[in-house]
Amino acid sequence: MPGGLRLVAPFVHEGAARELVHLLKYRGMRFPAALAAEMLAERMPSLPLVPVPRALSRRLRYGVDPAREIALAISAHNGAPVVSALVPPLHAPRRAGREHGRAVPEFVLWRRLSGPVVVVDDVVTTGATVAAAVRAIGVERVQMVVAANSVSGVSTLTSS
Repeated sequence: MPGGLRLVAPFVHEGAARELVHLLKYRGMRFPAALAAEMLAERMPSLPLVPVPRALSRRLRYGVDPAREIALAISAHNGAPVVSALVPPLHAPRRAGREHGRAVPEFVLWRRLSGPVVVVDDVVTTGATVAAAVRAIGVERVQMVVAANSVSGVSTLTSS
């Protein structure tokens, strides 16, 4: 990814995998997070997990924060702590689907991080949201990004 960040993904965001992400994001079903965690946990360092928080309006509407659910599921497997370090925007314009041209909200770091971390998101499409989270944290503190992958040219665990 830009800036030399390493993206680790349990699957490419297409077909059945895309449907699983949508079940988590829009239906609040948590089993896709558990599935992703099973695929990822053993291959990850046991570093603090910093989920990219969902805008408050979307979290209230759908009743779930997908990145946090994935981070919690990974933590249950490998014992890494989940650190809520980023303040989400109250509302952000929809960027899913074909809306990727819209501006990405900036995150605010509200908790100081002392060492390297793993940033967790539900899916990386353009990389803009993750990049905003990494800017807030500081790229020097981020060891890797974990999410479903839509970024062309980036490999996933399932393709290696």
